[in-house]
Amino acid sequence: MNYIFNIRKFFVNNFVYTVKAVEINNYKLSNTYLFYIFKIIPFFLLKYLFNTFNIKYIYLIDNIYISNYGNFRIIPIIINVKVFDDDNICNTSNNETNISIHIKNYTGNIPMWYIIQNENLNKFQKIKFKFFSKGKMIDNIFNLTEINNKLLYEIF
Repeated sequence: MNYIFNIRKFFVNNFVYTVKAVEINNYKLSNTYLFYIFKIIPFFLLKYLFNTFNIKYIYLIDNIYISNYGNFRIIPIIINVKVFDDDNICNTSNNETNISIHIKNYTGNIPMWYIIQNENLNKFQKIKFKFFSKGKMIDNIFNLTEINNKLLYEIF
């Protein structure tokens, strides 16, 4: 029975993927129709080509965003994530959006610039993370412009 799961894993990981963003020499390209050409290439070959030419990439498999930016790190348990304008300071208002449901689909090594772009957070100025780490509930507020070049796990 285990071989069925291995066959599914091989098939999904190599043929049912979507490249979402590519970064070459600090030039970022994301969500273009050009990436559909990559679907005809098995992912293990595409990964080999990207790694050979030192190209950073973000891809989507089973509704989870994965990248080769940095090493994989486990992030704390995220309870709530809200984005808001600077004048709001996380009070109930029309300028506040809860993105907790969307943020769970990103692994810890996804760059924040991609999350900001993919979730259309450019109109907001601050982000508030409420997470559980080392037995404590912690609230942190960041400016989106300050964390734009960081990876998700570097925030915690």
